[in-house]
Amino acid sequence: MIEVNLLPESQSSRGGGKRSKKRGAKPSMGGLGLKGKGGNPWSTALMVAGIIIPLAAAFLWWSQRSEASSLQVRLDAATADSARLADLRVVSDSLTTRREQIRSRVALVEQLDRNRFVWPHLMDEVSRAVPNMAWLSSLRQTSPLPDLGVQIQGIAANPLAITEFVRNLQSSEYITDVRILGSQRQSLESGDTSIAAQAFTLSIRFTEPAGGSIRSEPIIANTGG
Repeated sequence: MIEVNLLPESQSSRGGGKRSKKRGAKPSMGGLGLKGKGGNPWSTALMVAGIIIPLAAAFLWWSQRSEASSLQVRLDAATADSARLADLRVVSDSLTTRREQIRSRVALVEQLDRNRFVWPHLMDEVSRAVPNMAWLSSLRQTSPLPDLGVQIQGIAANPLAITEFVRNLQSSEYITDVRILGSQRQSLESGDTSIAAQAFTLSIRFTEPAGGSIRSEPIIANTGG
């Protein structure tokens, strides 16, 4: 069967072009819509943020936990060191207190050992100073060491004997500050005879020799066997 196209060629081609253009428009519009939906930057950002934020939170939690563990270890070590140092401090304080006590006792013993020779030296010096015409009746301590003071009472045959006694005391290197506190005439009874005498009272002060301490020597020398 033969078909005859009665329309002009230009119209036929124009009409065909419209139809072809309309047919090709839908795929083009559909392509633009798909391209716009797949290329949205906000969707991509939300997707990336949904991945990164949990990872960052997990990393921060892990790092904080590690740092907390490290700080706990350091705190435990510091606590142990503090307890050890506290024990050492207690021991050190105890040793210091004991050392001071021992030092005080040693000083006391040394003082007693040094002072035990004071009275023997003093009595020896006083005994040497007493003249032939005088004798002593009492010695009394008036002040303690180290500023030892002694009061001496005695009787002399005359005032010259008292003066000689005072001079002898003043010449001693262990005695200072010799003073006559008083003297008075006194009668001594010897049977039927009454003897005139002079009672006196002196005060002296003990002193260590200049340039050295008291010498301590044994009374009996060790001669050997």
